[in-house]
Amino acid sequence: MFRVVAVALVSVFSAGIQVACQPIKAFSYPDTETARKFWEPQFGSKPVRVETLEDGSTCLALDADFARPQDRACWDWSTKLDLTKVGRISFEIASENGGISGSMGIFFGTPNGWYANFWWWGAADNWTPRTFSLDSWATEGEPDGWDKVTTFRFSVWASAAGKTTYRLRNFRLLEKDPGENLFVNGSFEAPGIGIPYAWGSGHWGVGDLPWATDMDLWRRHWRLDTEVAHHGRTSLCIDNTADLPLLRVYSQWTTPPKSVEHCVLSAWVKSNRDGVPVELSCGGLSTTQQAGTEWSQVALTGIKPAPRLTAVIAPQAPGKLWIDAVQLQDLDKPTAQFRPAFNDEAIALREARVDWSPPTRSAEVSAGRSIQGPVQPASCTIDKHGRFLVGAKPYIQHSLGLESVKDLRILDFAAASGFRDVCCQIRESMTTEQLKAIFDRCAQVGLRIIPWLDGRIARERFEEHITTLRDHPALLCWYVYDEPSGERFAEADYRYKIARELDPDHPALINYLSNKLEGHMGDIYSTDVYPIPRSSPGSAISAVRRMKAAADKETKPVWMWLQGTGYAYFMAREPTPRELSCMVYGSLLEGARGIYYFAQIPRTKECWDEMRAMCLELDALTPALCSLESAPELTCAEPAILCRVYKHEGSVWVVAVNTRDALLDATFSVPGADGPIDVEFEDRQVQAAAGSFSDSFGPYERHVFRFPAP
Repeated sequence: MFRVVAVALVSVFSAGIQVACQPIKAFSYPDTETARKFWEPQFGSKPVRVETLEDGSTCLALDADFARPQDRACWDWSTKLDLTKVGRISFEIASENGGISGSMGIFFGTPNGWYANFWWWGAADNWTPRTFSLDSWATEGEPDGWDKVTTFRFSVWASAAGKTTYRLRNFRLLEKDPGENLFVNGSFEAPGIGIPYAWGSGHWGVGDLPWATDMDLWRRHWRLDTEVAHHGRTSLCIDNTADLPLLRVYSQWTTPPKSVEHCVLSAWVKSNRDGVPVELSCGGLSTTQQAGTEWSQVALTGIKPAPRLTAVIAPQAPGKLWIDAVQLQDLDKPTAQFRPAFNDEAIALREARVDWSPPTRSAEVSAGRSIQGPVQPASCTIDKHGRFLVGAKPYIQHSLGLESVKDLRILDFAAASGFRDVCCQIRESMTTEQLKAIFDRCAQVGLRIIPWLDGRIARERFEEHITTLRDHPALLCWYVYDEPSGERFAEADYRYKIARELDPDHPALINYLSNKLEGHMGDIYSTDVYPIPRSSPGSAISAVRRMKAAADKETKPVWMWLQGTGYAYFMAREPTPRELSCMVYGSLLEGARGIYYFAQIPRTKECWDEMRAMCLELDALTPALCSLESAPELTCAEPAILCRVYKHEGSVWVVAVNTRDALLDATFSVPGADGPIDVEFEDRQVQAAAGSFSDSFGPYERHVFRFPAP
């Protein structure tokens, strides 16, 4: 089936105008011996290898064995290049255990200095295109000019200890092309799950009613249409009706190259009636034009380039509007013919391989649950083992993140969907009375709340919130500051200390950026990493591993913000159910004892259903994960299977997750395993003998094994 999809996609993208493209041999050698004549490992790195792929082609393989965070692996390719006419370079990268990567960099060297470009979040398991404009690179030393390049360098700094392999292929140089489309997937051809890759309806997830509490309704009114298209096979259809709020489409961020002086935004539009006004907005400019029953191109000119440009196409009246062939170009007026972004074909082929099926589980767990109130008052403390307790019992918080609560009914929906906790951002404009209404509603429907107090809240109101609500039964803990940096560290520290002085009975936390995973002020370690689709679940998992190592020294619990939404800002799509499950289980196995999902309701049913199923699974796992009983020794020979063993009240639990996007078989050895072993949440068993048992793991799949302790 993938081959059929691939042929269709190549046909769609080959219809676009192609710019001059020069393949570079750096990643393409027939054998390892030849490649090593041109590639030199640096800083003690291992020599390069050549691997043969399934289709008979080859790629360059770079192995790294990081002993600790911030270790560097680096390789140089010697050549002479004149890049003065080159606009962009492009290559594809895949990895094995790439989640332990931190900063990644590519460099072009000249005799007296380097041109450098960096990115973060690691590398994905599957082949992923990377494209870089040459006029956006930093410099180190005094490089002699793009016509005097003598070296290409690939370098990685680790975010955690471990072994990894990077694979590189298809290195290409693109001539400068002012007509290049700066929007990814502007014709909505990349395969997905009903939502167009890199396009959304505004903000991370959906927070406004009626949509947030009835996403099937939203998906009927904002959808891909494979029956109507101006270019290719697919358009985006927005079906606005008089009884519902008007919907619109937003692009993912794009940053034009520095050489761009002005841009034009264009789209082809069509309506089911004449005279539908359509507003185009980008870069602080806007224009309103008319859509009719025939396809027509609308455009907004004179856009000044800026970082993180977003385009918005907004119907201003009810009616169906089809949108296709959206472009942002470095031109005075748009081209009538659609110009795919350079990466569109590679992204579409990669996304065609993405598995949107859920991990194997029983129908009962898949169905989720509903929580009912009221919340029972209970103390919230952290014990001497670093466990978060509600009452006297260990508690793994599992929160739906809500960046805004504009209507209290969304809290009813969160509880009805199975969540026990919510983490709500409290903006500076909210009064204490309004905040109390949120607390009261949470208590009424059965939710405990983590109030995320915006750092822009005035200190007086910050203190008023705490003193007024510190005895509220719904309160779980205080989230006093988010992502401090620079001068804001002092303010975050101040707010933590004030929160503990005003409310000594509840823990308080600061959520830090992922570049600070040690030395967290506050009672709980917390960070956020959102890697999909640019990297793999391992990027989030490795951040937990580093936090846990630091938190153990201070006997503090670790909580982790995980990506639960996408199609906005820098996240081109949401996690699949398997990617999300892998991030959750991997985080738990590395020591996280609190999970939040950022933020609002996912656009895909698949992602939302996975969150709901996790509510049941995490509750069932909590006693074992928080147990203080000594567990037997566990071994597994497959390095990509992350696993831990726990013992609780007469049962041994083996929790394992496949951290690779590939089918794997694994054998586990643990004393006492004999006879049938239950596979929790899946209504099946595996057979053990003499302390050993085996199972198969789908891509990013988790299994939980349970048997009586000997």
